[in-house]
Amino acid sequence: MSGDETDDQALFEALADPDCRDILAAVDEPLPARAVAEACDLPQTSTYRKLQQLSEAGLVAEETELRPDGHHTTTYVRDTTGVFVPLTGEDAFDVECLRPRKSADERLALLWSRVSEEL
Repeated sequence: MSGDETDDQALFEALADPDCRDILAAVDEPLPARAVAEACDLPQTSTYRKLQQLSEAGLVAEETELRPDGHHTTTYVRDTTGVFVPLTGEDAFDVECLRPRKSADERLALLWSRVSEEL
């Protein structure tokens, strides 16, 4: 396995967890942890643990929503559009999280780099 095996393991463990997958589906827009817990019908303590797991796996980003009253809110948003796992040889693979915030030019460059790798 290439890349950092610990990071890959964290990613696979998060994706294997049904609650984590539910949270990933819920956070397509930034949400505070309380709203995530409600949307996924999870206890708030479990929600924070799962959000931490998803964050460590690189699947969820933590953002700060600035409010005029000075009480800022932490929100969570999905930070990937998918996971790409190409097989790189016998008993080997690489893992790449696809990020949603790339420009069209960046996505096209990534596509062409993958195509050129296959040629």
